[in-house]
Amino acid sequence: MKKTGNYTVRKTGRRRSGSTGRKVLLTSGILLVAFSVIVVAIILIGDGGQGPVLSGSGSSSGFVSGGEELSEVSSEDLSQESADSLMPVSSGIESIPVSPTPAITHGPMFFGQKNPVLLGGNFNRTLVIGAVISKALPASLNFTSVIYKGNQVLQAYNRPDALTFYDPADYSSVAGVLGFRGNNFRNSPSFGYTSMKEKKLEQIWERRMGGMPSSSWDFSWSGTGWTGQPVMIQWDEDVRRIMNLNQDKKNKEGLVEVITAAMDGKIYFYDLQDGKETRPAINIGVAVKGTPAIDPRGYPLLYVGQGDYPPKTPGGEMGFRVFNLIDQSLLHFQNTGKETRSYRNSWGASDSSPLIDAETDTLIYPCENGMIYTAKLNTVFDKQNGTISISPEFVDYKYKSSATTSQGIESSIAIYGSLGYFADNSGAINCVDLNTMKPMWSKRLDDDNDVTPVLQQEGDKLFLYCGTEVDNQKPIKGVYKGEAYVYKIDALTGETIWRNSYPAYTYNDPERSGNDINGGIMGSFIIGKGRYSNLVLVSICMTEGYSSGNTIAAFDTATGDLVWDYKMNHYSWGSPVDVYDSNGKMYVLMTDSVSQVHLVDGDTGERLHYIQIMKGFAGAEPVSGGNIESSAAVFGDYLVVGTRGGVIAGVRLR
Repeated sequence: MKKTGNYTVRKTGRRRSGSTGRKVLLTSGILLVAFSVIVVAIILIGDGGQGPVLSGSGSSSGFVSGGEELSEVSSEDLSQESADSLMPVSSGIESIPVSPTPAITHGPMFFGQKNPVLLGGNFNRTLVIGAVISKALPASLNFTSVIYKGNQVLQAYNRPDALTFYDPADYSSVAGVLGFRGNNFRNSPSFGYTSMKEKKLEQIWERRMGGMPSSSWDFSWSGTGWTGQPVMIQWDEDVRRIMNLNQDKKNKEGLVEVITAAMDGKIYFYDLQDGKETRPAINIGVAVKGTPAIDPRGYPLLYVGQGDYPPKTPGGEMGFRVFNLIDQSLLHFQNTGKETRSYRNSWGASDSSPLIDAETDTLIYPCENGMIYTAKLNTVFDKQNGTISISPEFVDYKYKSSATTSQGIESSIAIYGSLGYFADNSGAINCVDLNTMKPMWSKRLDDDNDVTPVLQQEGDKLFLYCGTEVDNQKPIKGVYKGEAYVYKIDALTGETIWRNSYPAYTYNDPERSGNDINGGIMGSFIIGKGRYSNLVLVSICMTEGYSSGNTIAAFDTATGDLVWDYKMNHYSWGSPVDVYDSNGKMYVLMTDSVSQVHLVDGDTGERLHYIQIMKGFAGAEPVSGGNIESSAAVFGDYLVVGTRGGVIAGVRLR
């Protein structure tokens, strides 16, 4: 056991290594030099000859930075802090000072249209497909499924345009983190390389969000929730110039726009570098807990799911929406809350982050009513005239089996080819062929599973990683200790390759299950890239007691053995984020329930630095930003994450 400060690094194994010239006319040369001088002069004039500078240097007023992590607090203190974070907050953006960004060249913000972290792998479309294990066969579980085209029940279906979700590096044709964990494998919450020269973090901007009452519970929604990840996109110039962006942002070369859907019923739009508004917020008037998605073709389309009925209105309107980002108009609303075709027509939240197949123009959107909605969008995008439209044709799927105890899909779907992998509220992992809408296999895990599965290809094999909460292991109301289970599964056969576990606590409310606070695995997994491809990392919350403790555990992908673990004082429902420098060195970023962001060495699991996100960080009396339930996203040297305390913050990776 190696102790450093107030965290512990435990090493239990060894990580394996991944294995001329032409003559030119004098006059042409003179003209070229003159043209270069003119261009440089224009740029300098446009910038006023100077660039903005950062406020602070990592130890500015209000930061908890470096040094010692915040000490453990009592459950009573945390409960009060959690309760405070759930109190209603005034809606809308509060005017606050926003620090200017550092002067940078355009170079570090341009990585190309494909994520360089994902390039260089040997992706293989030819997989060895074995037989599904008998226990996972749909027939073994008395599986029944129904395919709908509108209200018509189809006896069989073959998608006219076969889905093409293959190499995750090819998922999108624009730079950014466009949905939850980035792509169809759900394995990339960051885009581009980070410099990480100083191995430090620094909060550089903040914006405020509000709150609203829930439809029927005792608490109010505020800030961003679970999964609540922001999405980021570096718009192509010809698309950027036809959208309703503020003029300075419309003219900004290399603009990376951050889009956050919040629980105050608004969708916010910010500049990644300075946190300033890029355009007005969209007010949909209902809470959004999950992560939206931007169209991977770089089309100005935004897909957003609703997390609750309207305030104080149980049974009101609920569904997912598609927005036109040229003018922010609503193109489509799909009513999922009063879905008479579903097995669960009393609840239709859409916390999933959908996937869009760029080649076939197809939307895949699971829902908590237990259905998977798929749609041929029939998108028509006219850049020249600045218009876009969709005319979706839906074919939908529902299912049940002897293993189904609770309908609903709360997490997001991962897809290889046409094979969709998702977890449901019964604690089962399922595989469905989305071309035929037929179930391929299903298996119950050892407890409830709300985590989005993550895919990894190893040669001619495809594997799936997933894990469980601590929720239904004991018939105990109140607090008890259980095990959070981690699985590696053959994605084509349903066979468990290995299973490991880690102790964690949970709280089951004696009166209302909606007030439960679960421990275990609540965040999605990291699959190491490059020389770290033999590591799978997962965050396990409440490892020291109710509302106490969190661990990032790194497991060997081949054996399931624990390689290292990083222990934190405070729990987290967020997902860890892996970032890499240009030499392939991995760093891990993790948030927690007292608004801290931890920076961890990917080789050793040792903490390098951390800060606490502050509300009013640039002022005289900053306060904690609140519980971070949401997952973060990273573009280059910039991390963005929201809090339950009504703050969305920009953090510089230095």
